[in-house]
Amino acid sequence: MDLVAETVNTVVIGKGIIIGLGGLGPAIALGLMGAAYMNAVSRNPESAKFLSTLFIFVGMAEFFGIVAIGAFFILK
Repeated sequence: MDLVAETVNTVVIGKGIIIGLGGLGPAIALGLMGAAYMNAVSRNPESAKFLSTLFIFVGMAEFFGIVAIGAFFILK
């Protein structure tokens, strides 16, 4: 009886992990940033003028998701 070992394609597993964590990380970051902003505005309504700063951090969080998608396509 011949036993043939099948190799596990680790690239497929790696791509799944990259897409999973690459989407999960920015989603958690956006939720935490939004909650912190709403908490700050509810405590001090005058701090609503710092919304542009929040958008900078949202852009940074989304950048990491875009980098993960780029890494997905680089892996072969």
